[in-house]
Amino acid sequence: MISKARIKQIHALERKKARSEQQLFVAEGPKLVGELLTSIRPHYVAATTAWMEENRQRLGGVQTDTLTEEELRRTSLLQHPQSVIALFPLPHYDSNLAETGATELTLALDGVQDPGNMGTIVRLADWFGIRHIFCSLDCADIFNPKATQATMGALARVEV
Repeated sequence: MISKARIKQIHALERKKARSEQQLFVAEGPKLVGELLTSIRPHYVAATTAWMEENRQRLGGVQTDTLTEEELRRTSLLQHPQSVIALFPLPHYDSNLAETGATELTLALDGVQDPGNMGTIVRLADWFGIRHIFCSLDCADIFNPKATQATMGALARVEV
């Protein structure tokens, strides 16, 4: 059972200010969460019984809650909730555009405003083997739930 405070925390993470303060972002769905679990240890996971049974070994020591379908609907940020919601720490990279761009294929973005487009660009960069994306300050936040969802797990392999 998930607490009201945890539901409130998850919903607060829709806002950039809350993500910055808590240093967490939300990932939903078995594909996205599964991909992120390969490279980032989650802070918290809430999922249906079926998902928990399949993935319990991958979650060793992580705080979890098992959700009913109703709790999942109340907790999810998506219109059509999926079986798992996880909170991951915001990654911090020490990449330098001049150094990285000189040695490997790198993408630089300026003014990409739509979170869905931002996530799609990250997914495409992953497909082409681009591992580093640098964004101007006026780009959409890649950790916006819509952008994160649109990456379909590419955030596990691409540094933004």
